Amino acid sequence: MSQRQHYFAAGPAALPDSVKQQILLDIREYANSGLSILELGHRSAEFAAIIEQARQLLRSLYAIPNEFQILFMQAGATGQFDALPLNLLSNKSLMTYVDSGHWSRRAAEFAQKYGRVQMLSAVTENKTADGVAVTASDRNDWQITADSAYLHVTPNETIEGIQLADVTDVAVPVVADMTSCLLMRPIDFEHYDLVYAGAQKTLGIAGVTVVIVREDLLQQAAEQTPYMLRYDIHAQQQSIVNTTPVFAVYCVLRMLQWLQAQGGLAPMLAAANERSALLYQAIDAQPLTSNKIADELRSQINVSFDIRDEQRLQRFLAQAEAQGLLGLAGHRKQGGVRASMYNGTTLSAVEALADMIAAL
Repeated sequence: MSQRQHYFAAGPAALPDSVKQQILLDIREYANSGLSILELGHRSAEFAAIIEQARQLLRSLYAIPNEFQILFMQAGATGQFDALPLNLLSNKSLMTYVDSGHWSRRAAEFAQKYGRVQMLSAVTENKTADGVAVTASDRNDWQITADSAYLHVTPNETIEGIQLADVTDVAVPVVADMTSCLLMRPIDFEHYDLVYAGAQKTLGIAGVTVVIVREDLLQQAAEQTPYMLRYDIHAQQQSIVNTTPVFAVYCVLRMLQWLQAQGGLAPMLAAANERSALLYQAIDAQPLTSNKIADELRSQINVSFDIRDEQRLQRFLAQAEAQGLLGLAGHRKQGGVRASMYNGTTLSAVEALADMIAAL
């Protein structure tokens, strides 16, 4: 068997070794059922138990109030870019989106098909002698009208490496794309009315999207909303609407069980702080590397940085791969280097990367 590599890709992400070991066992046979987890029927009693366990464990870990429904849907977070306005716009015509980077803008582009979109800026780009510095915009300048159906935020932008503080004291429903930060830290659901996340970064594998939605938002779907995108249908049928992605939901359960065994969300936040602090320290100490994001916006999860010379950058990426540090090339729209550090990323992996940066 080849040596285990350190994996820094933005998603699908590294899974904890113990989770993968349990998955391998259940692929052979799941819970004395005589079947592999890959063969388990979506309407079987075994799967009904799996999806309910996952739902209850997620509710417990986050202390999600009972007035929220937890749905397991398909089509990824991108599918929610259409589902949100179709389910939430109701008789209104305006939606408000906070621009924090690529994925928030992408979500707004989809929403424009269904109504008017107001954009609010979360970040400001300032020209400097070294290029561009990204700082936080003044939220006091935000004008959120009561006519807006909802306010959409992306708390963690995976491409730029930007992380926002919670949005509070807003008079309209707050919707958050937490695809890259759910299970990474505690969340106060008093501040949110709908949270959604594709599973492939922090929750398991691709194929299922978790939607946590307040019950009073379930009855607003537009008449033309496709059946499979309706939140009320998924709530009524316990997310077993069609052939549910059994294996993907099962992997969510295994990740939730692993996280509970680690002590819950507080240790995940502490580990993320430790990993990111180590990496930013290495970047800031190396004259040949730079990160343009202000401290208050720096992501603990996705760290993007530049290496000043293109040839040196390519050598660095090649040497990293040769040393077993994979998935470090920056997003195609941004370039440079990107290290994504989800819950399955070990501190030793980040230490190895920091040593490489120091040796540039």
